[in-house]
Amino acid sequence: MTTVELSLAAVPRTRQAATHHVRAFYARPTGWVALVVHMLFVAYAGGAVMFWFHCMVRGEKGPPVNNWFHYLTDSTLAFVGLSIAMFFILPTALTAVSMARNIGEQAKAAVYVLLVGTLFGLATFPGPFLHDLLVGRGTPGARIVVDIWGYDRHVALMTAHNPEHWWVTEGLLQVLVGVPVYIVASLFAFTIVRAIASRAQGS
Repeated sequence: MTTVELSLAAVPRTRQAATHHVRAFYARPTGWVALVVHMLFVAYAGGAVMFWFHCMVRGEKGPPVNNWFHYLTDSTLAFVGLSIAMFFILPTALTAVSMARNIGEQAKAAVYVLLVGTLFGLATFPGPFLHDLLVGRGTPGARIVVDIWGYDRHVALMTAHNPEHWWVTEGLLQVLVGVPVYIVASLFAFTIVRAIASRAQGS
């Protein structure tokens, strides 16, 4: 059993239906650990970079709350909303890597991380649109966020004249910037999951 397989609850190297691979991946606790760890890194670590890009660089019109609270809100929404995507991405990427022949263990690990980060980045394309729909300035969701975190007059004044952006453009930029960010986040997550799995095997 390779390190990749040990770390990520290996699936059989066969061409079974996708549902069988998903079930096999989550048949072991390590699969669920991998899901949680990956989501923490992509939603909160990767989310910090993407918050900076969308909020500070692009000037999105989010709820008028402190930027730290805005970041926590966006990242938590991403954690909840995108977990279903990651739920399928992890076993799908592992299945693809497991079918590869004549490449070493380290190469498989690298390909796995690249696949997870890339697929997750592609899945975030509608993120800017959903953000504006759920918690964009003036939406019921934004009012709830303000009720929870409190109104920040300074942020409201700073963002009052931010330009409107077409959601398709923002989605494309989300993917373009997000894919390398999520690949790096996936690398850190994979390293931690591998360490946890190795320790569990040795105990």
